[in-house]
Amino acid sequence: MPLMFLNGTAMAGGADHHLVGGAPLVTATTTAPRYRFHAVGGRYPALEDVGEGGAAVQGEVYDLSYEQLREVLLPGEPDGLELGVIEMADGTGSLAMILRRGYPVLPDLTDISELASWRAYLDQK
Repeated sequence: MPLMFLNGTAMAGGADHHLVGGAPLVTATTTAPRYRFHAVGGRYPALEDVGEGGAAVQGEVYDLSYEQLREVLLPGEPDGLELGVIEMADGTGSLAMILRRGYPVLPDLTDISELASWRAYLDQK
């Protein structure tokens, strides 16, 4: 089953955690330090791969079934995100929702890389 890195509203305790269903939490961890982390219109987070000079973003990895991913989680994601593969802190890969490249109608992006956590961003709002 695919591993899915979640770093926003679908994490444990978040408003969209129900989209994960009964998928088991594998670990709480961070990405490799190669991502800028954005708040998109203040509503949801997005990872952007910048290579060097990025941040290690906090999140949770779940072991989802393909059915849960395809039928429940992905349809619940906002238009500004797309499914991608990211690098984790330990060098392994994981599926994740990333900032949609070239998307013409993204709301304002606020760089929250310094916080590296959606929960920390929400706490300071």
